[in-house]
Amino acid sequence: MKQLLILLSWGVISFPQWLQSEKHNTSGQIKTSNESAVLHKMEERIQGDFIGNGRRGYAAAVKIAERQGNPVEGGTADQYEIRFSDSRIKSIMVGCCKVRLINEGDLNHDKADEISVFQAPMNGCTYSMTTYSYKNGSWNKVVATFLIPTGCEMIRDQDLQQRVFLEKGTIYYYVSDPNRSGKLIKKKAMIRKT
Repeated sequence: MKQLLILLSWGVISFPQWLQSEKHNTSGQIKTSNESAVLHKMEERIQGDFIGNGRRGYAAAVKIAERQGNPVEGGTADQYEIRFSDSRIKSIMVGCCKVRLINEGDLNHDKADEISVFQAPMNGCTYSMTTYSYKNGSWNKVVATFLIPTGCEMIRDQDLQQRVFLEKGTIYYYVSDPNRSGKLIKKKAMIRKT
């Protein structure tokens, strides 16, 4: 059974030095030169071995640009990226909007943990989820982006953790059937060879 590694950043948490070093000078970008700014902009972090070297580190969802308003109504959306405590791992640019991270464990037998990104929409209650694997110096989709209608209700961490899973050596994920009151349907992930 996979260990649940979703850690929400409720309350005060001490974050690593590596997040404090990033500065963004572009207009509308957030400057994270001190820990309080980093703590304020940090959404979430998870722990895992993301490159398969036997060492655990952190992945963190970070707001890199703060904007105003709803894009559907002429505003611009906040921008996010996933950053890693291991400087050898490239960031994942995820764009708009708020993010929750899930450590999926090793789904593709490469000794590295895969990451799912559960992301809010610009407007409405249908979220998206994408699962990534780090291979040959870049992030690749292991499970293509699929939609999760939430009915504007909070989805429990345990439910997100069970959306993508390994069964008899094959990666599967659950999608909601809109024609059957959101009943979950199991689908096989179509993995591209890299």
